[in-house]
Amino acid sequence: MADVDILMPSEAGSSSSSLSRKQHLMNTFESYRSELDTDNERRERLIITSRSITQLSKKLIFHLHRNATSLSPSLKEKCLKEGRGKEREIWKLFNKIRDELDSIGNGGDSEAKEAYWRWNRQVSPGLEEYIEGLSFLYYLEHKSLVPLEEVQRTLSDENGQSLVVVTPEDYILGMSDLTGELMRYATNALSTGDHNTPLEVCDFVRTVKSHFDGIPPHMLYKLSKKQEETTRSLEKIERVCYALRLRLIEFADKPEVLAMMAKRALEDAAEKDERGKDE
Repeated sequence: MADVDILMPSEAGSSSSSLSRKQHLMNTFESYRSELDTDNERRERLIITSRSITQLSKKLIFHLHRNATSLSPSLKEKCLKEGRGKEREIWKLFNKIRDELDSIGNGGDSEAKEAYWRWNRQVSPGLEEYIEGLSFLYYLEHKSLVPLEEVQRTLSDENGQSLVVVTPEDYILGMSDLTGELMRYATNALSTGDHNTPLEVCDFVRTVKSHFDGIPPHMLYKLSKKQEETTRSLEKIERVCYALRLRLIEFADKPEVLAMMAKRALEDAAEKDERGKDE
């Protein structure tokens, strides 16, 4: 008869136990892999959504610059109204982020908040750009700085539930980026013959910068680099305003000469700005 391998009962039990442990390990690592794949996919979706928010926020800012300095009140009002519509389009993307985070676990409130802090790094770039666009829109509407509470209220649903959490850090970094847009707004206004707006913006940016200068670098390390850009923006506005003040005294009764001088002041400021960057 052919030889047949016969497992003794003790050997069979040992083999079954070994297979059971092996299967348990395989199942465990399979669940780990599934969880990591799910996290990576979620990270990619959040990054893509955040980039979409960034792009739409930049489009909002460009739209506001296009007509914010218009001499026609009706055109300016239309620009701001359309800007609010574009802001609501961005709001839908934040709602999408909230839905993504709510899908984690059982969708509980505590789990959603924990998930937000876990994925905050992926959401923050878009949020900062949105705050910059919203604050520029708010400044054009109210000539003041949008409060943190207003930003959070804007990023809430109809029931008052927050779509995302706006931290003081996100708020300050977004506000710091605003100064660059205000510098462009001031110079664009001057090119249309508006002599009051640059002076108002100069005072506003100077006040914002003085408040942010009081924040220690170790508390918000990203702010120090942004403050350097704010300083350059303020210097450019101040040079233009200084030249404007002098020309207003000298050529107040000659608007065509004043317009030419304003254009020259803008060109000189731009040239000095480029020279400063090269140095």
